[in-house]
Amino acid sequence: MKKIIFIMIFIFSTIVLSGCSPAIDGEKSLENKKWIQDINYLDENIRLQHPDLFRYISEETWNTNLKKLKSDVVKLSDTSISLRIAQIISSINDAHTSTDVLNLLTPIGEDKIDIEEVVEFPIKFEYFKDGLRVIECDSQYKEILGYKLLSINNVPTDEVIKKVSTLNSYDNEQFAKVRAKKCMSIYEFLKFLQIVDSDETQYVFENENKEKTSIKVKAIKNKEVDYVNLEKKESEISEKSEQQNDFYWFKEFKKDNILYFKYNKILTKQGLNIDKENAPNYPDYYELERNLIDKINNNEFDKIVIDLRNNRGGAFALVDSLISKFKHRTYLNDKDVIVIQGKETASAGAVLSWRLQNELDATVIGEESGGNVNLFGTEGEFITLPNSKLVIKHPYSVVTYKEGHVGGVKPDVNIIQTYESYVNGIDDCYEYIKKLK
Repeated sequence: MKKIIFIMIFIFSTIVLSGCSPAIDGEKSLENKKWIQDINYLDENIRLQHPDLFRYISEETWNTNLKKLKSDVVKLSDTSISLRIAQIISSINDAHTSTDVLNLLTPIGEDKIDIEEVVEFPIKFEYFKDGLRVIECDSQYKEILGYKLLSINNVPTDEVIKKVSTLNSYDNEQFAKVRAKKCMSIYEFLKFLQIVDSDETQYVFENENKEKTSIKVKAIKNKEVDYVNLEKKESEISEKSEQQNDFYWFKEFKKDNILYFKYNKILTKQGLNIDKENAPNYPDYYELERNLIDKINNNEFDKIVIDLRNNRGGAFALVDSLISKFKHRTYLNDKDVIVIQGKETASAGAVLSWRLQNELDATVIGEESGGNVNLFGTEGEFITLPNSKLVIKHPYSVVTYKEGHVGGVKPDVNIIQTYESYVNGIDDCYEYIKKLK
């Protein structure tokens, strides 16, 4: 009898204990204690190495976030823990302290996955004055090209952007939108954020007639997507000559009396941060700069336009070089210097815009920059977590251009591209500049 009672108690205890064990939300190969070690390692090392960790987040909030994650480790999958770490990194509000998307999505112990292996909802978007619109998608959904996104799985677009932003590193809300736009197609992200609950979900769009369209979209691997683009006309300033490169180029529009300089990347083959083996793949900025200065000094035009809308930064030394040449080696006389910037203007790109505005009295048009005026220096250091091998990049310096300034470079004239102009090949910023007297 006692033996039977003992067996019953044992069975009951086993059932109760099993019921109390937390259900893990996905696959888990790394032991809980190993994850705890990684979280502690991150905390210890980023405190030592980041130049000003608690500039935008209180130490109390930081400690609370880490403590909560450690208590949740037991019920989280490897991917969920990695994404929670990404959220904690995001809370620093520093675009230069970041985790790599592919690193986050790579299973523990495996080689880093390729972008082609990422499972995504095959739709890409761009921001316009009236909202987020489809500019690329899998060919099976081509009827939605140009449509405005209203919701994903009944979650409004603004809420989707807000949630996805918690996984990305950014200086301000402008750059948060840039990175959210890139990541809001990733299935694992949307599932983790509880925006979707399966790999097939409902998207709702609005067409030009304000009519709503609802479609089911299936997440598939990137390599399986047959992307098609929105049909549109190219603007007159979008094409460079064959001899020029995508990093930077310039040309003169004589009919408008404008010299247009498209500056996308602040890098050069002589850069210290360029691998010597890859140096031949980079253009020579200093040669471009010499040619640009000669053009400014030896030609007649009214306006110099420096387009930084796609400039996410690079070498600060090249910013110094251009500012110095403009100040001391060019005959600007009565020429107007005009900068175009936007959400993607960040890091050294934002610094260049700020210095042109404040040191050369340039007129800045477009949107607020995605990079802050007072920022953390370019990332150059890495923390690799010992067990999960997650890599966190971080800066080693603080750069202050104006004490007390909050956010990015504020434009003198705010202009946001309209969808109608975009599809008709009209650049709203350039159109405004042409009409300036």
